[in-house]
Amino acid sequence: MGGKVLDLPEIRIFHEGKAEGLKEGKAEGLKEGEAERKKLSEEKEELEDENAILKAELEELRKQIKQ
Repeated sequence: MGGKVLDLPEIRIFHEGKAEGLKEGKAEGLKEGEAERKKLSEEKEELEDENAILKAELEELRKQIKQ
């Protein structure tokens, strides 16, 4: 017993709208993800710079202790 696929205008419009909404949502999610990635990348660079400064200070303190 086979079933017939309904192609009523209301159903078709609903599914097309749903598909379009999913595409828009995915695009928006990608934009938000890219902004978050960029922000985290900048924070990482700042922390790496701070880490380098702290390492240099630590090395200087070690030299002073040895003297």
